[in-house]
Amino acid sequence: MLVSGLCARAQLLDSIGLFLGQKPRLNLVVDTRGSFVSNRQVTVMGLRIGLEHGARVRYGIGYNFLLTQVERERTVSEMGAERIAATRLRLGYFAPYFSYSFYVRKRWEVSIPVQVGVGSGSLIYRDLDGDRQKLQRTTVWVYEPLMVVQYRFWKYASFQLGWGYRVVARSKGLDELLTAPIYVLGIRVFTRELWQNLRGG
Repeated sequence: MLVSGLCARAQLLDSIGLFLGQKPRLNLVVDTRGSFVSNRQVTVMGLRIGLEHGARVRYGIGYNFLLTQVERERTVSEMGAERIAATRLRLGYFAPYFSYSFYVRKRWEVSIPVQVGVGSGSLIYRDLDGDRQKLQRTTVWVYEPLMVVQYRFWKYASFQLGWGYRVVARSKGLDELLTAPIYVLGIRVFTRELWQNLRGG
């Protein structure tokens, strides 16, 4: 079992190395992922830029942020007195990413994208004058592995289904559970191919 595992890993590295030897092209991605914060369903948006080799290996850097408004009433101290105020969670983090499509057959593709990043989370509220204030802020470390299955039903679009997990470290000060499952469900549009076709090749 140990030998077979080492052989499989060596074959995987050889395959990735083979694709990395191909000429890269620019890869821009805008996507959304579903997840949860303290058992509440949320949406996370990601903006990524990087390089792509042979339509199989992709890497670069991205920025992810919480798109859904997550609000909760908390006790805040203001002018020497305490009161209850509505607070909103903010979460954003930069993350280098790497993705490898290990299965590509006709219309099907299965890939494993991984992100490891660092950013900040904060709790925001409005004071008595209506100005925005920070109740809490902390640095967060994020690790997100995913597996995404894609079915290309059209030359310019495909269905996507993915699942994984988001692990967030050092988030206790935010009083929210950020470590949670993540999922992808939707349609991917191949804008590069569409644009090339509109330009006539």
